[in-house]
Amino acid sequence: MPGAALAIVISLPAALVGEAAASGDEDPSALVLVSFLVVLAGFAAGGWLAARRAPAAPYSNGAVAALAAFALIQVGGLIVSAVSDDPLRLASVAFSALLASASGLGGALVASRT
Repeated sequence: MPGAALAIVISLPAALVGEAAASGDEDPSALVLVSFLVVLAGFAAGGWLAARRAPAAPYSNGAVAALAAFALIQVGGLIVSAVSDDPLRLASVAFSALLASASGLGGALVASRT
């Protein structure tokens, strides 16, 4: 799945930067917002690539590529949360999965229009 791989390559480093900035002492709001937008753009890029490679079903491929990338990234995050005894917020994970899927659909929409 090249679309999922592209989404991971873009989104994972941005998510790590945003997480590091949020845990710092200074006001991280600008860097966290930029990181969040880059993460969404990464999922959209993955959806775009998946849709370009499968023009027969661009939307489902774009959404699945972004969701697969999100799931792989999230598994790592859940392992880190479990090791550090952070609480698991299922509603937050579900909402983030929806955002990733919607971003993948957006990328697929752009790919199908061009």
